[in-house]
Amino acid sequence: MKYRTVVRRSLLGCVLVLLLLFTWEALAGGFRQLPRARTLGQKIETFTQIECGLLTLLVVVTCFWQRRWSRPVRAIWGISLAAAAGLSALVWGPPMPLLGLLYAALSLLVALAVDWTLRLGLTA
Repeated sequence: MKYRTVVRRSLLGCVLVLLLLFTWEALAGGFRQLPRARTLGQKIETFTQIECGLLTLLVVVTCFWQRRWSRPVRAIWGISLAAAAGLSALVWGPPMPLLGLLYAALSLLVALAVDWTLRLGLTA
């Protein structure tokens, strides 16, 4: 096996493990904060977080099954990740719009990096 293939597969494995950990954290955190969500914004953010956790799991699943759906699923996941991150800075605690924009932008960068790594690892 070539060195490049080993590196690509290792990166793929690391990203998949991180995505599974994120799935757990997003779902557990969303369900944990569900009873504490009082305002409409908090409820929307909580459901967005739970949806993001489910989409993260779907990103992992589409790496191996129904691969033709992997690109659209990753795109929707990236948008959901940015929405959940951006909303969290607005609805929990004092509203911080600039921090919300920063969180959303950084989340999109993370989603792009994950997408690139998955494409790289799956073509090896």
